[in-house]
Amino acid sequence: MGFYDNGIVFAVTRLTMPKHSTMRNFNLLLVLLFLEVLALSCKKDDKIQILSYKYDQINSNLNESISYIRFIDSNTGFGVNYSGKVFKTIDKGVNWQSNSLTDFPLKSIYFVNKNIGFIVGDHSSAFKTINDGVSWTELTLPDEVPEINSVYFINENIGFAVGLSFQLKTTNGGAKWNNFEFPVNCLMTKVLFINSQTGFAAGLSGNIFKTTDQGKTWSQTDNISDGHIYDFCFVNGNTGYAAGQKEIVKTEDGGNTWNILTNSPLEIYFIHFADILNGIAIGKGHYTGGDWGLWTSAIYSTSDGGVTWKMEDNINFGSVASFPSGRSGYALGMNSIYKITFE
Repeated sequence: MGFYDNGIVFAVTRLTMPKHSTMRNFNLLLVLLFLEVLALSCKKDDKIQILSYKYDQINSNLNESISYIRFIDSNTGFGVNYSGKVFKTIDKGVNWQSNSLTDFPLKSIYFVNKNIGFIVGDHSSAFKTINDGVSWTELTLPDEVPEINSVYFINENIGFAVGLSFQLKTTNGGAKWNNFEFPVNCLMTKVLFINSQTGFAAGLSGNIFKTTDQGKTWSQTDNISDGHIYDFCFVNGNTGYAAGQKEIVKTEDGGNTWNILTNSPLEIYFIHFADILNGIAIGKGHYTGGDWGLWTSAIYSTSDGGVTWKMEDNINFGSVASFPSGRSGYALGMNSIYKITFE
């Protein structure tokens, strides 16, 4: 006889109590059997390692401010800025080439694959490439959209763009866009899908919306915090983190409810987790003081799923960052780029 528990099959032998056995011995045998089963069941949790991060500076020819970057693999990355330019590197950020697309701010990039990518920005700015960024074609949006902050495509046809007042969806690769609404009308900062059906969009006042039908309908999730959300990420279908103006919030039930991580940092503009335990957040450090003081840049790290955080202040890069893989990414500094690695 046997039973199945979480992928492990256990054989159980029928126990016959000898005529002269005591009940105490029988109970002891049952306890030992339970402990053995429990030990085998817990072995599956030993795979998650405690990681630390490191970063290495890479000298770069980039001498312009960039507001957003996205690396599509370890070598190739794209960036945009508020001057309407797009940038591309094919050597890990050492050399960048630029191309002017518009006079308006550009804010977000998403690539479906190596060749097909999209860029969005303010004043109905939207562009598409089908040749790995060699050339870009301007897309037509249905109205004058004042501000678009984020773009994401599920596949070559279905995509979303979110921002201020107008939220947009396309089902034909950007040829036509239609307006849609979230349950609450507010400024949206990011849209992201974790699979072909399930996606999230977040914005000001702690609003996080969820869809499970490719964006046909959206529902408001239960977020305890009312802080503005600037960035969020998911490790798997259940666990995700959202960061911004106030403390970081975490979900462990697929984004239905979000709880405050009480010891987490404030004013975070980028967050990434390599797995359910190990993550970093980049944002404000400390104010240097005085009438002309500045905020330093800081990176915060956790290795226990956000329960505790360590701060490294006065770093030379900011929150414009991108991780093409779970354990390796890039962040921009002044005339340089930094490679960040979990190990």
